[in-house]
Formats: sequence, C-alpha cells, structure tokens
Amino acid sequence: MTLRRWRVASLDGMLPSTGLGKDAIMQSQDQGEIMQQENVVSLMGDESIARVVSVAPATYKVKFGQRSGQRKRPLDLLDLFGSGQITINGDQVLLNGPCGRFSMGKKAQLSVPLSDIFNVEWSGLTVRFRFDGDRENLSHQVEFTAANRDDVATLRQQLPVRQTAAFARQHAELQEYRSRLMTLSPRAPVTPVLVAINVLVFVAMCVGGVGFFAPNGNDVVHWGSNFGPLTMGGQWWRLFTSLFVHFGIIHIACNMLVLLASGSLIERLFGSSRFLLLYLFAGLCGSMASLLWNPAVNSAGASGAIFGIYGGLIAFVMNSRNGVPVAVMVGQRNSALFFAFYNLVFGFAHSGIDNAAHIGGLVGGFAMGLVLARPLRKESRIGFGMPQFATGLVVAAIVLGAMSWPLGHPSAKALAEQQFQTALLDFPAQERRVVEEANAVGKKAQSGAMSGADYAGVLQRDVVPGWDHIYALVSAPKLEPGDSQYALQQTLNRYADGRRRTYRLIAQAVLQNDAALMEQAKATKADADAAMLELNKMK
Repeated sequence: MTLRRWRVASLDGMLPSTGLGKDAIMQSQDQGEIMQQENVVSLMGDESIARVVSVAPATYKVKFGQRSGQRKRPLDLLDLFGSGQITINGDQVLLNGPCGRFSMGKKAQLSVPLSDIFNVEWSGLTVRFRFDGDRENLSHQVEFTAANRDDVATLRQQLPVRQTAAFARQHAELQEYRSRLMTLSPRAPVTPVLVAINVLVFVAMCVGGVGFFAPNGNDVVHWGSNFGPLTMGGQWWRLFTSLFVHFGIIHIACNMLVLLASGSLIERLFGSSRFLLLYLFAGLCGSMASLLWNPAVNSAGASGAIFGIYGGLIAFVMNSRNGVPVAVMVGQRNSALFFAFYNLVFGFAHSGIDNAAHIGGLVGGFAMGLVLARPLRKESRIGFGMPQFATGLVVAAIVLGAMSWPLGHPSAKALAEQQFQTALLDFPAQERRVVEEANAVGKKAQSGAMSGADYAGVLQRDVVPGWDHIYALVSAPKLEPGDSQYALQQTLNRYADGRRRTYRLIAQAVLQNDAALMEQAKATKADADAAMLELNKMK
C-alpha cells in the first residue's frame, strides 16, 4: 500500500511536472483506476503509480471555492476559499490561500503529491479535482477558478489524467448526452424572446408612469395584471397578459435571471415549440389557480410559468427512457425540487407572494412535461412529432377548460369579494374628485368670493351626493364578518359616511345659521378623520 501523505511546504525551490498524455489507456484490475499506459511505472498491490516528469516551475493565481469530500465529510485539514495560488513543482502541487470563508487574514498551505490527484474536471475557467485523503475511503475535492484561459490550457498539460472507472464512465455519458442535446437542439430561441418581451413590457410600463421599484397596484391593473374582479368579470385576456407584467425592477430581475439560467436547457430538452407550449400552459394554470384560491387577487409576473418549466424539467429527467444520464438526472431533479421547495416556503413565510400561482404552474408544468417529453434520440424526435404535440394541445384545452368553469360560476362570497376589490380600485379617484371640489368651494367661501347660501347650495348639490356615491360604492358588497377584508370595509364605510354627514350638517348649519349644527358637524368630522387614520394604518 502506498502511503497517502499531505504535508505543509514552503514556496521555495519547487519544480513543476508535466501532465500525462492522451493515448493508450489501461485499467488497473484491483483499484479500478484508468491510467495512461505510457505513464505507468509499476503496479504495487492495489495501487497504480504514475511517473511525473519535471518541467519549469509554474504558479497560477486562482480563486478557491472548495467543498467537502465525496462522503460529505468536512475538510479536516484545509478549507480554502477566496483568492490564492497554485504552484506545481516536480511531483507536488502546493495549494496556498485564505483558510475559510471568514478567514480574517489566516492563510493555509497544503502540498499534495501529483500521484494522489485524480478525476480532474474542466468547465470554462473552473477546475475541479479530487485527491486521496489521509484515511481509508476518504478523498477530498479542490475547486478553483483560473485567472484566464491560457492558465487553464497550461494546467491541462500539467495535472494528471488519472480517473476512476466510475468517473470515466460518467464523464463519457455526460459528453455523449451534451453532444446529443446540441445536435438535436443547437439553438434555444424561445427563451431569449420571452425575456425580451418581459423586459420591453416593463420598460413601456416605466415610460408610461408606472413606478420603477414599487409600482402602485392600480397602475399595474391598467397594464394587464390578473385582477380577479376584472378577469372574472369578462376580461379573460388578463390570464395571459399578466404573465408579462411585473411589480417593479426587483420582481422582473429575479424572474428573468432564473428564466435565463434554466430556460435554454429546458428548451433544448423539449424542443422550442414544446417548450413554448409548456411555458404558456403552466403560466395560464398559475393564473387560474391564483383566482381559484383568491378571486379578489391582483397578481402578475412570470413566476408561475417559470415554476412550470421546472415542473416540466422534473417530469423529463425522472423518466429514464428519455436518455438523461443518472448524474444529470439527479442533479437537475434535486436542483428543481430545491428551487420549488425554497420559493414555496419563502412565499408562505412572507405576505404578498402568490404561492397559488406557483403551485398551479408547477403542477401544470409537471403534467404537461409528462405529455410532451421525448427521448433524446433523433428517431424519437421524428417519431413522436405532431401527434404528441397535438395531444399536448388537447390536454391543455381540457385542463384549462375545466379550471375555467368554477371561475365563470363564482360563489356569492367570491362575487362580494370581487365587488369590494373593484370598489377599492375606483375609490381613490372618486375620493380625490370630491375632496378637491369641497376644498375649492370652501376656499371661495372663506375668501368672500362666494356667499354662504351659494356655498351651502354647492355642498348639497355636488359634494354630499359625491360622498353618497362613494359610501354606496364601498358598502354595497356584502362581506361576511370572517372575510379578510371585512374590517377594511367597515372602516371605509365609517369614513365615507362621516364625510357625507359632515358636509350635510355644514350646509344645514350655514343655511340656518345654527351653531349647534356646526358643532355636530365638527364632531362628525373628527370621527371621520379618526377613521382615515385607521385606514392609513391598514395600507
């Protein structure tokens, strides 16, 4: 047995080694390791020993991001994180950098024999490899980002190519999978188009006066949000337009980053036309689920559709017949499940997040993914073709039709909630108009530009009827005491009723020159003002 050794070393007098070539490969019978024949010196027991040839010393600036080993054990000797360097000398690799995420200036060094390094992986500027641990059945992983592509190319020549049989087999499967995927779907045009549409709509909203960071909900309604009373009142197109409308820059930025990060892969798995059907179907399922859960909701955003494509991804990778390697399947499945779980938990823990749309999109996307998924083979793409896509359209029509029926036949409770939400939408404009009119005639009366009788006449003719209309608007919906909006409605009723009675009493007091009536008006106004303060606290 060869001794597995780690030792701390200085930075002086180091001679780097060459990497191993790329020809004849042989597999060790006992260890199950794949090594190149020209670099094998001898076989000792169950260990293969690779010869290392010295070259000029080389040091590379890197950024470490190290994780625990294969068995998820913590690194007991080294926890490199952040800017550091790697030096290769002769038969040793020296790792040097900050120790831990919060190192507070603490540095760590570790010397690893080149012969202990195996399973080197490359992805852009990211390099990852494992090395033997100091105990039986323990190995550790080093991960870092190189400074440039030239350094990566040089490191490729210097680091060993020793691989375990399982790693080599998995690597070959991944390469073949990526090759098939790029051959079948070399482009993914739908994802950037969807992102562009969302961004253009948001820019148009901002140019149109909608708030950049936290827009008013009423403003977003005018741009096509899924506002229950209007959607269920006949504006069904809002189920679709709400998928491209967002509540501020943070909302759209988060959604578009996720869509860009995952959309292209999922589009290649399904194909562009199927991906578009999956996206839109899941988004519509999310919009309808949102209304079924809360008929008075005002929701918008692409998150329901994004949850849906993750649902489709889960459906695709979980079916082994689709030709996704196990490593990819496990990684993508776990990533999608974590995304869904984390965001749903976050949504339940914070108000203002439409989890019903998220769940509806996730379930709808998973179901449609089962229908549309095809094996990653050319003959399967041709064989499944239009019949499968047509099946998806039929399933979409049936599901959306079934979900729309209860939306078109709401309960009395749902109708009352929708009516009240519509009243809330109209209330600010109605109130502003009447208040401005009352203030204008009040200033004229105080300045002497209008007689007392004329002032009282305007109040009775215009201001009081205006407040009567507002009171009727907010009090007409018959909300039940247990409704979440019941307290708000009662306070609004108190406010509107107080204002209309105040102006009615003022008009009577002015016409009759009655001080007692004016005192009643003051008391009524004070109660209405108190109700207004309560309303402001409820917002």
